[in-house]
Amino acid sequence: MMFNTKLIVAFSASALVGSFAAAEMTGSVYQHQYNVSAVDGFGAPDFNGTVVDLWMEFDSDNDILLNVYNFNDVNLGATYYQSFTGATWLPNNLGAPFETDALRLADSFVSICGGGAQGGANGTGLDPNFGGTSAAGPGADGGWYNSDPGTPIGATVATSHTASGLGVFIGRFAMNGDTVDLGGSTGEATWNQGIGTPGDQAGFTVKPIPAPGAMALLGLAGLAGRRRRRN
Repeated sequence: MMFNTKLIVAFSASALVGSFAAAEMTGSVYQHQYNVSAVDGFGAPDFNGTVVDLWMEFDSDNDILLNVYNFNDVNLGATYYQSFTGATWLPNNLGAPFETDALRLADSFVSICGGGAQGGANGTGLDPNFGGTSAAGPGADGGWYNSDPGTPIGATVATSHTASGLGVFIGRFAMNGDTVDLGGSTGEATWNQGIGTPGDQAGFTVKPIPAPGAMALLGLAGLAGRRRRRN
């Protein structure tokens, strides 16, 4: 029996293109909300309030986040908590002797990082619309980005905080003495599958904070999704 080699090659190429097209940011950013009591030290007020971590959802572990832009926080104008030793919106944990519990657990910062790294070598940069490193919060249409695209700091990681089980940590927002909820905030993002691959862009919305029982279900859904992709 003779096979049409050209047809097989064409089909394989088509399937490959389809697999890349299917890898994307899903349009959802999830909130992980928790309460924190932490000592800041250095004469600064201690933190006793609510912290929200934002996780952008992806559907492939090949995806790499490059930037967040046109971000509009529903709390525009609010002043988020900044630790005395990390008073900047860039990841800025320099370690001992400057690391306090409040810096480590409650300092507000934005990031393009799979695992939520807070260290000074994270590589995140702020665009001009953000308002600067000492701003009270992100400005209208603010954004942040990987300042060294050759280093894939925005690679997706496994997480229990998204429905797909995959995500990239994009920021921490904390309110001292109060609660914080970024549900309904919107923005756009750029991502690709590595150096030399084309970038994709799409909008996203920050989802409401899930009820406590829903958090467990979300983690199970993510685990099931990861297993299906591996099979």
